[in-house]
Amino acid sequence: MRLLLTGAAGMLGHDVTAAARGAGHDVVPLSRHELDVRDRAAAHAAIAAAAPHAVINCAAWTDVDGAEADEPAATALNGEAAGHVAAAAAAAGAFAVQVSTDYVFDGTASEPYTESAPTGPRSAYGRSKLTGERAVAAAAPGTHAIVRTSWLFGAHGGNFVATMLRLAGERERLTVVDDQVGCPTFTGHLATALVEI
Repeated sequence: MRLLLTGAAGMLGHDVTAAARGAGHDVVPLSRHELDVRDRAAAHAAIAAAAPHAVINCAAWTDVDGAEADEPAATALNGEAAGHVAAAAAAAGAFAVQVSTDYVFDGTASEPYTESAPTGPRSAYGRSKLTGERAVAAAAPGTHAIVRTSWLFGAHGGNFVATMLRLAGERERLTVVDDQVGCPTFTGHLATALVEI
């Protein structure tokens, strides 16, 4: 199977490329420099030229705090651009896989969220990702999957786990937010699941 991957140079994209190749797929990995998914025409041209069976969109604004400072930019990448990728995939006859987040929920549940739980993002980042989910669903009805994940960490990028390990080596005492509950997700495991989907 031929898979086109956006955001291939990122932490998750790197592992998805490796997982897809390891599974024997023909992979077209495109970094942000090779394809700016915010450019609708470029997304359509790149995906049409590759003629993939599926497109996995790992291109994303991942700076949760930075999204608060520049919500329009976060929404342009996580929202509208996700729709461009899904529409281009649908036009090429390819299945679209969109990576989203648990931040689309309001964070008040006392048990794990289900896929059908009502959304209600409380942050700019969550709103930007929910905009993307809706854009993907509208652009590729019946030929898409949305995967909500949380707290990514991996070997190929900055993340909370790496930061905590580094700081633990530099300081005797750490001060960190302790009022959040989440499920750290290893990008190597998520990558395998995305390829299976």
